[in-house]
Amino acid sequence: PPPMPFFGRRLGLLSALSPLTRTCRTFSARLLEMPPLSDRKQRVQKDGLVGLSAAFLRQQAEGGSSAKDKGFRVQNYTVPLNKAVEFALTSVYGFGRARSKNLAADVGLHGHYPLSRMRESQRSYIRRSIADACIAYDNPEQAAGAALQKEVSYNIQRLKDIRCYRGIRHELRLPSRGQRTRTNAKTRKRMGLLN
Repeated sequence: PPPMPFFGRRLGLLSALSPLTRTCRTFSARLLEMPPLSDRKQRVQKDGLVGLSAAFLRQQAEGGSSAKDKGFRVQNYTVPLNKAVEFALTSVYGFGRARSKNLAADVGLHGHYPLSRMRESQRSYIRRSIADACIAYDNPEQAAGAALQKEVSYNIQRLKDIRCYRGIRHELRLPSRGQRTRTNAKTRKRMGLLN
């Protein structure tokens, strides 16, 4: 057959692609449609102040499950529900495995028992005791979270103020417990300015 002129080839290609272009147009029209924005007051009533954060809105747009299914929040720590109590509570600053086991024993649980399988009363007791520990500024032995971090920073600042050896080592951002610094201590030198 004789070669098709350029214009004819182009028309043949367009007619073959017309269903594809139609689907692209409808897809792009769907992309350009904006969902109706909810009122800020309604979002706060429904989800609390977390409902205003960009991360929460992004999670809702992706269709992910809410944070209530994954864990509960105490201050700025998220305690996961799908882990055993011994390991789940270690996400809160100041709660190690031993303290978590003691708290689980207070509730009456022993062994690897996930928070999701607990009764709501047990979970609320754990949540209450963690929240109390996170605001125990007057009792450093029971403190956790921000209260414990504040206590630690006050102790370090006291050492710096009295200009003792440990305080000076903290100021210089060097190891304060006798480790060698001729070769190692790179990690300690890179630590933040809090110490």
